[in-house]
Amino acid sequence: MDSKRVSISLLIATAVLAAGSAWAGTQLVTNGNFSAGNTGFTTAYSLTTMSPDLFQDNVHGIYAIVAAPNISSVSAYGDWTNISTDPSGGDGNVFVADGATNPNTTVWSDTVPVTPDTQYTFSFYGAEVSNPCCSNALLESAINGSAGTTLTATGSWQSALYLWNSGSNTSATLTLTDLDTSGPYNDFAVDDISFSAASSSSAGGTGVPEPATWTLMLLGVVALAATRRSVVSAKSSPRARVF
Repeated sequence: MDSKRVSISLLIATAVLAAGSAWAGTQLVTNGNFSAGNTGFTTAYSLTTMSPDLFQDNVHGIYAIVAAPNISSVSAYGDWTNISTDPSGGDGNVFVADGATNPNTTVWSDTVPVTPDTQYTFSFYGAEVSNPCCSNALLESAINGSAGTTLTATGSWQSALYLWNSGSNTSATLTLTDLDTSGPYNDFAVDDISFSAASSSSAGGTGVPEPATWTLMLLGVVALAATRRSVVSAKSSPRARVF
């Protein structure tokens, strides 16, 4: 195989791999794992600065960004012992809250740009940090006011995923809300919040590639056509006869 055909083959491979990556979509939530601390989102909860404990009796609708191993040490309650790692098993930051008693109080929100007529996935992890016996948090995801999935928090990390089509929208307001308005035991953590264009598999085969993806796929087709033309030309060229 000559150098020209090798170069074209490499071009095809690069285009196909890049197209697959673009189709999966880039992460649109800027601080979904809270590694940057208390930034990149809005909330109707109040940031707690109480001392000596950030969380104390009968104070609800408050939150803090805490390293997962420190959850039990920032509460005056003795039962915040369920979670000691982030969802990946590490010691990263998580959003910890004592649930609000007023209905429809937004736990977390972010607004991001979207491409019309595109499938997206909105996912997150949630867990109950206090005794999971009762009044567990009910964490509901929503996009532009349309409710998605509801996760019932347990004593370990659980994930929830909402598949959403943007339709004619050019922006998406993502929200998480705790539907439980009980005071006692309604204590929870959320982490690894994610929003991106859906891959073809997660979209059930109905995902629509973004414009950049179509460009890369077209590049691959053009390169493939050039390779086939080169092969046909080589086969049709007359060979010198040997006497």
